[in-house]
Amino acid sequence: MLASLVLAAALPATAAPLAGLHYLVGTWKCTYRAGAVRMAYDTTYAYDRVGHTLRQIASWAGGGGDEELLAYDAQRGVWTAVVLDDQGTATILRATGSDPNHIAYRSVYPDASIAVTFDRISATEYTLHATVRSGGKTITSVDTCLRGAR
Repeated sequence: MLASLVLAAALPATAAPLAGLHYLVGTWKCTYRAGAVRMAYDTTYAYDRVGHTLRQIASWAGGGGDEELLAYDAQRGVWTAVVLDDQGTATILRATGSDPNHIAYRSVYPDASIAVTFDRISATEYTLHATVRSGGKTITSVDTCLRGAR
């Protein structure tokens, strides 16, 4: 008990950059576009019970989806996103900086083949610009997410 109290006292309060993403909490309607491929999906954001992690759950037609946990390490100035997809695959992405309105991630696990940039457009819109290298090909995509409409 004492050890947990000491540990809890040593933990920093919610990092300000992570708190800057509070506008994301709730449900969003998103559209993924890569070349001729277009797919609509819904995503929902919520903080964990102590506000140190932001959780995103995405779902699309046919039962697919993924879950992402997002945290900010204030001491190192690093964002970490852990993405778990419905196929059982895990991807870990990292980004430096403290601006919650522009986060440029690079995958670090299982490899460095993914780059994703999150940009806040407004309180009701954000975009994800991604580049994925796979099988000798490069796939570029844009996700546009809006609160309340598609």
